[in-house]
Amino acid sequence: MNRTFGVIPIDMISISSVKRIALMLLSGQQLLIADAAPRKVKKLLWYYDWATIGDSIMDLSQRLLIDPRISIDLCMPHGPVELFVRDARFRRVSRSLDDCDARYDMVIVQSLTTKTILKKIQYHPFTPWFSIMGHRRDENFSRIQLSYEQIKRVFKSTLESGPIAPTLTISDQGAGCAEIFTIAVAVGGGDKRRRYKNWAMLIKQISSSWPKQVPSPRFILLGTGEMALDTVRAVRDDIACGHVESHVDLPNIAAAAELIRQSSFFIGADGGLMHIAAALGKPGVAIFCQIKPEWRLHAQSTIRTVSAGQDIDSIPIERIAREVTDYCRELLR
Repeated sequence: MNRTFGVIPIDMISISSVKRIALMLLSGQQLLIADAAPRKVKKLLWYYDWATIGDSIMDLSQRLLIDPRISIDLCMPHGPVELFVRDARFRRVSRSLDDCDARYDMVIVQSLTTKTILKKIQYHPFTPWFSIMGHRRDENFSRIQLSYEQIKRVFKSTLESGPIAPTLTISDQGAGCAEIFTIAVAVGGGDKRRRYKNWAMLIKQISSSWPKQVPSPRFILLGTGEMALDTVRAVRDDIACGHVESHVDLPNIAAAAELIRQSSFFIGADGGLMHIAAALGKPGVAIFCQIKPEWRLHAQSTIRTVSAGQDIDSIPIERIAREVTDYCRELLR
């Protein structure tokens, strides 16, 4: 028999989650967890306490399922809040709960952590609430799908029969319209599993196999950290890589997002910049390792994928280059 405590399978309960459950019970917050939104909810606070770029894009993607008559304030203490300041669905975007209103009809939190529960007790002790992820901390699931299921369940939404594709609005301008075909390349990366090391050889291969009747592409290198800088040096030292521009260690993620928006195509490993490209509807190719692409990308994403089992650098360079050039040929027609 598969026994559960609330919605948590018994075999998944950790000591930490037991402590959080006890805190919620003792504070009365457990009784305020809502299976359905209040009937007259008009103002909602989404307290998003996750820090990573890609996760925030996926987790917040289903905001459009919520009735547009309900205003939503987003509070994001740690994450890439600048990506959402222009979003039409959020009435207000802030870094601190001190900058939010004193009263809301409902609160959404991303995950149940001790810090989040204490913030809820401090700022909105009597407000109904629910969590998207609850106590789970793993990555082997679709965050887009989970957000869809939770929002649909609580708000009884009938707008869509499946998850809405993530979207971002980062500029008042239209889509990028570069005269030269421009490829944004995400180099570096924080997760060791997703740090692809063969960018210089890949860019060289793409340049050499580019359609002869079309002007050579311009490559825009984006990323942060020493590995990104090493990639820039390696690419610039090889004149066969063609026209390359470096935009490594930009002042904020919005600047990188704007360069992706202006580009014609995107290449990168599974990561934050890939999710920005996907949310902007950019065509591209993403390299995956140790995680299923369908857990990270919407079924209708314009990003195509190449996957490795354990080692991201084990994928033949020719295979990735062929996927890129074939896709670009389709677009250039």
